[in-house]
Amino acid sequence: MAVDVDGFWQVVERARTAAGPAADRAREDGQPSAVAEMLVEELSQLALPDIIAFDRLLDEVLDQVDNWDTCAACWVIEHGFLSDDGFSDFRAGLVGLGRSAFEAVVSRPDSLADHDAVREISASNGQNLWIGDEELLFAAQKAYARRTGDDDAFWDAADAVESEFPEPTGNPKPADDRWDLRDEDEWRRRLPRLASLFLAHRLAPK
Repeated sequence: MAVDVDGFWQVVERARTAAGPAADRAREDGQPSAVAEMLVEELSQLALPDIIAFDRLLDEVLDQVDNWDTCAACWVIEHGFLSDDGFSDFRAGLVGLGRSAFEAVVSRPDSLADHDAVREISASNGQNLWIGDEELLFAAQKAYARRTGDDDAFWDAADAVESEFPEPTGNPKPADDRWDLRDEDEWRRRLPRLASLFLAHRLAPK
């Protein structure tokens, strides 16, 4: 199959189906990602160039949620912790929630307040529950290594494909309207439903 955007999401949805109910649940810190595991299985069935195409499309998809309000949603949901790697994992986790949920976040990050996994985190009383998914970021690499038996072959192939495309010019991203992620009044204004969800549980009597 040729992996275009629709093909990309078809692979993700097959992995989610194979993962079962775990696909829409928050995970404890250190718990393996069922979606990422099944994604490696699905990708391993593709031709090698299609695995590389999937990984390239993953970067493009992740760019759609590389903005300050999604970063703020990460801050609210993941207990006020944020790093570059953590935000990358969070965005990968959004892919793992499936196309419908992901595209809702692209339009309105506050839509995450509707998701069962996020509601589970909000009610967890500070337990280490996450939707971030570092393993999903490396699913294509693992699938390629499984197919070739060579851990380095993926990077050589990815570099060869990357060299075929011109470097982007200018700044393709709009300027971010940045604000203090610790400001709960800004949560209420920009992410009102997430703010209501998480602040309500924080203030609820123990």
